[in-house]
Amino acid sequence: MKRKYIYDFGVSQDDPRSELRALELKSGDRVLCIASAGEVPLEMLVNSDRSIIIDVVDIASSQLMLSNLKLKTALTFETEEAARFLGYLPSNAQARKMSFQKLRADLPEQEVHFWKRYPKIFENGPIHLGRYETYIGRFAPLGRLLLGGKRKIRGLFECENIQEQKTYFDNKLRSGLLKNLFKLMFHRRFYKNQGIAQQGLIHMGKQNIGITFYNKFRDFCTNTPVRENWMLQFVLFNYVLFEDALPSYLLPDGRKRLIDEHRRLNFIEQSYNDILKNVEPGKYNKFALSNVSDWLTEEDFAELMYLIVNKSGKNVRGLIRYIHSSGYIPEELQDAVEVNTEWGEELLKQDRFPFYNLIPFQINA
Repeated sequence: MKRKYIYDFGVSQDDPRSELRALELKSGDRVLCIASAGEVPLEMLVNSDRSIIIDVVDIASSQLMLSNLKLKTALTFETEEAARFLGYLPSNAQARKMSFQKLRADLPEQEVHFWKRYPKIFENGPIHLGRYETYIGRFAPLGRLLLGGKRKIRGLFECENIQEQKTYFDNKLRSGLLKNLFKLMFHRRFYKNQGIAQQGLIHMGKQNIGITFYNKFRDFCTNTPVRENWMLQFVLFNYVLFEDALPSYLLPDGRKRLIDEHRRLNFIEQSYNDILKNVEPGKYNKFALSNVSDWLTEEDFAELMYLIVNKSGKNVRGLIRYIHSSGYIPEELQDAVEVNTEWGEELLKQDRFPFYNLIPFQINA
C-alpha cells in the first residue's frame, strides 16, 4: 500500500460557492487563499469582480504547480479538451500527451520538467494522482457494488428535484452496507499517511471519522442537485458525468473571464502564517482558510488569528473549515473575532461537498 505521491490532493474538497457566500467579495477586496488543488481560487476569480486580487498560498510547491497547470490548461483549451486532459472527463494517454505538447510552451521550464517526471498523469489525468484520490480510488469499486451497482447509482441522477433524490437514496440505494467500508477506509491505521499526511490528523484524537463521513454521505448525495455536483459524480464514477456540471472555471463563460483576468491571481509558495507576518498592514481583508486549523497546532492557529486581526484591512471576513478542530481563538481576541456558527450551519446545508464544518467570521473594527 506504500507509494510516493505527487501531491496530497488532486481536487479541492472545498465547495467554492460557500467561500463566495461567506466572504461576500466586493470591489477592491484582496483575498488570501489556500491553494490546495486550485479549484477554490480559480472559481473565486471567475465569480468575482474584476477589481479583486487573489493571492494563493501553499507550502507545497506541487500543489501550486497543479493549480497553475489547471489555470494554464483552461487558458489553452476549450472546455472538453481541458477537462479530458486534467481527468475530469475520460480520455487516454495518447490524447493527453498531445495536449501536453501544446500546453508546455505556456508553463515555466521547471514545471515542464516536474510533470515529465510523472508520466502517470497522462494515463489517468493529474487530478487522479493525489494521495487522497489514489487512496479513495482503491475502495470506489467496492463502494459502488455495496450501493447496488452503477446502474442503480445512475438512477439518482435521473431525479428531478431534491425531494426525489432523498426518496431515491433512502428507498433504492443500499447505503447502510457502506458503514463498515467507511469505518475501514478512515480507520487511523490505514488512513494516516496513505489517505492523508499524518499532520492532517493531529487533532483527530479518538474520533471515528469513518462514522462521521458515513453520516454525512446522505447529505453529499441529497442536499444539492446531483446533476450539478461535479465532485459527487467524480467520487461515485471516477469522472464527471455531465459536462455542464464541470467547475465553472472550465466552462465557456468562466474560461473567457480567465483569459481576460487571470493576472488577478498570484501563486506564492509560503505558509499562510509567514505571508501575514511579512505583509504590510491592511493588504488583505478576505481570508479563505480552508481547513488549516486541522493541520496547525493550537498555538500556530492562535498566532494566525492574531495576525489576521492585526494585519487585515477593512470589512474583514473569513471562512474556517474543519473536520477535527476549529482551531483556538484566544480569549483576548474573542471581542475582535466574531464567529457566526448559525450562518455556518446554513451555509453547510447548501455546500455541495458537506464533509467539513464551516465557521464564517468577521473582524470587528
